[in-house]
Amino acid sequence: MKFSYSAKNDKGELKSGTVEAFSEEAAIDVLQKAGLAILKFERKKEDSFSEKVVFGLNRVNLKEVAIFTRQLATLFEAQVSITESLQTVYNQTTQPVLKAAVYDVYSDIEAGMSFSDALSKHTYIFSSFYVNMARAAEMTGRLDSALNYLADYYDSQAVINSKIKNAMIYPIFLLGLFGVVIAIMVTVVIPQLGSVILESGIAFSELPLMTQILFSTGTFVQSHYLIIIAFIIGVLFLLYRYFSSEEGQMLMGTILLNMPILGGFLKKVFVSRFAETFSVLLRGNIPVAQALEISADVVGSPYYQEAIYEVARGVRQGENISDLLDQYPEYFPALVNQMIAVGEKTGKLDELLSKLSKFYAREVENLVNSLTEIIQPVLIVLLGVLVGGLIAAVILPIYQIAQQF
Repeated sequence: MKFSYSAKNDKGELKSGTVEAFSEEAAIDVLQKAGLAILKFERKKEDSFSEKVVFGLNRVNLKEVAIFTRQLATLFEAQVSITESLQTVYNQTTQPVLKAAVYDVYSDIEAGMSFSDALSKHTYIFSSFYVNMARAAEMTGRLDSALNYLADYYDSQAVINSKIKNAMIYPIFLLGLFGVVIAIMVTVVIPQLGSVILESGIAFSELPLMTQILFSTGTFVQSHYLIIIAFIIGVLFLLYRYFSSEEGQMLMGTILLNMPILGGFLKKVFVSRFAETFSVLLRGNIPVAQALEISADVVGSPYYQEAIYEVARGVRQGENISDLLDQYPEYFPALVNQMIAVGEKTGKLDELLSKLSKFYAREVENLVNSLTEIIQPVLIVLLGVLVGGLIAAVILPIYQIAQQF
């Protein structure tokens, strides 16, 4: 959820903007921890459906954020000033939404705002993770190193997302193609063939069951196609609205995490993302509890987000991370708790988290490759059976007609 706010910092300066969190209490907690005295706070009105579609078409992806960050880090390492660096990156950026955001960041810095505060006004591009890493780096004077860390992080996340998408392209293409074939057969070929078969003198009840179903479906679709299209569009719109809500996202999270193969795969993705984000934040000298809260916002699952927020609350009360994670065995495997426990005892938590992240990233990659190899032959066999059934439903009545002559 998004919330808009107006607040004053410890210097009495007026700040305004938006913050994302899974609840109102969490959003207020984030602002208070940032040292802001809240003057006005309200839930931001959701964008209209058309605005969401337009924004989705122009959304800035992880790869584009990584390229922007890498360019900026390179310029900083060359000791180019921040305003000149932003001007250079602005001239090289072609993505319209990112280009507009870079210009706004440049303008805000020119007006006296810090780099991290300027970034925080564009949460749809620069996550709380990104902003807090930049804020910590400003304090230590190592902004170039932090940006290189961020660029590496977004590159790795982009690679994982790309592999997941590539694994899904082939099955989605095949299923979509089969859907198109079915639609053409049912709405065009079957009704025309049905009239020919019935004119030959064969009674409808004498036709094979599959053929009867296809003929009935084709006739119904031809007669009510406008109602069917409107119904499908309406159902899709309602589903989109529901699954965009907090309740819908929780339900979708429950369904996905409990699916036999996909659930285990997603858990590894979320654990890998959590471990890498948490590791990078700790290296950036972000306090442990705050690093956990930022990691919760980045992980990408409402259930993991809620669990990690509870862990952060426990850490603020002096409890160990590993002990708190033990309460969520369905989300965090025993290996994660053991590695974190060792990291807490040795003072090398960031290093062990980095190793955990790489381990689970390899697990995700291997699973994606395995699923790709398994899905393709299974889909081919499944589609072969379905196409065979469709052909049989068409050929058998023709065979019946041929037997009459």
